[in-house]
Amino acid sequence: MVKIEVLEETDDKLKLKVDDNMTILNLVNENLWEQKGVDMAAVTMEHPYLSKPVITIKSKKAKKALADATDKIIEDVKELRRKAAKL
Repeated sequence: MVKIEVLEETDDKLKLKVDDNMTILNLVNENLWEQKGVDMAAVTMEHPYLSKPVITIKSKKAKKALADATDKIIEDVKELRRKAAKL
């Protein structure tokens, strides 16, 4: 289970510390940048061994943008799974 800590939450910004590796967050970040209305999305980590990654989203609807990005990833994985099953 992934642990998520809200570091900052305002009307137009969401900053989360995620107890997971950078791979998933980079995928979420990429999907956020593809959305209209997302002003900024970034994944940072202070130290590769001593800290957890942080994702920051600036958007008028940051929570919705995050939910949409994760939904898109799930859809993409399902499509990949269907295609792989046909091989």
